[in-house]
Formats: sequence, C-alpha cells, structure tokens
Amino acid sequence: MKHNNHKVLALGVFDLFHVGHLNFLNFAREQGDKLLVGVAPDAMCLKSKGKLPIIEQTQRMAIIQALAIVDEVTLVQSPIIETDNVFNWMLSLDIATVVSGIQWQNSERWNKLIPLLANHNINVAFAPETPNISSSLIKHKISQQYCREKSI
Repeated sequence: MKHNNHKVLALGVFDLFHVGHLNFLNFAREQGDKLLVGVAPDAMCLKSKGKLPIIEQTQRMAIIQALAIVDEVTLVQSPIIETDNVFNWMLSLDIATVVSGIQWQNSERWNKLIPLLANHNINVAFAPETPNISSSLIKHKISQQYCREKSI
C-alpha cells in the first residue's frame, strides 16, 4: 500500500544484476513513494559468504542508481545479524518499510530485528523470489560453459 512520503529501504548484494533483482526492486518500489537501496559492501560479503562479489561495490551501486525506480543508493552499514547496529542505521534513514528477499523470512536475524523496527512503526516486507534465476545460478552456468569450452 502506497502512502505519501513513504520511504522504502531495499537490501541486497545485487551481484551480476539480473531480472530477479529487477523484480525485487520493482516489488520494493511498489511499497512506497521513494526507494532507497542498500547495497552490501564487498567486505561484508567476504565476511558473510567467504567470497567477494564478482562485480565490485561501486559498480554494483552505479548499476542500481541508474534504474529509474531507484531514488537513492547507499552502502549497508551493518549486517542484519548485528541487530543493534543495523537497527540504529535503519532508524537514521527515516524509512517506513524495509524489504528483503523471501528467503530471509522467519530467519533468526530478521525475527530479532522485526519487533525492534515495529516499535518504531517500520514495516518489514519480504519480496517473492523469481524462479530459476539467481547470481549463484548464473555463476554456475558460466562455470559449466567455461569447463565445456576448455574440454573441446
């Protein structure tokens, strides 16, 4: 539901930008009037996933900022697992809704954060997944293609 001056924060890595990312951001934009996108920094990805994104953070941010539906892009300041830090960061953004991917619904980290945000009238929405597309699947497909070409 849209409200005037309803600012939405969408969170993600956005590596190897694909239609699933676009669907996610379109869903987030539908939740309000202004869309702020928090892009996970390279160092945070390395710490949480044990590997760097393929596309470095300033380029990922530039791709997101170029989208007409996006009003502003920022680097995520704390991982969701650091509940107090991320909560304080989110409060500082003057947002009404946070959007994350549905794969995080009912996760321990979000279950801790949601009540804190609710106490400040900040809603959390989980965007539906786009079937058969992800950065991991793209990386796997590239890897398989590369291996086939090497064996020819």
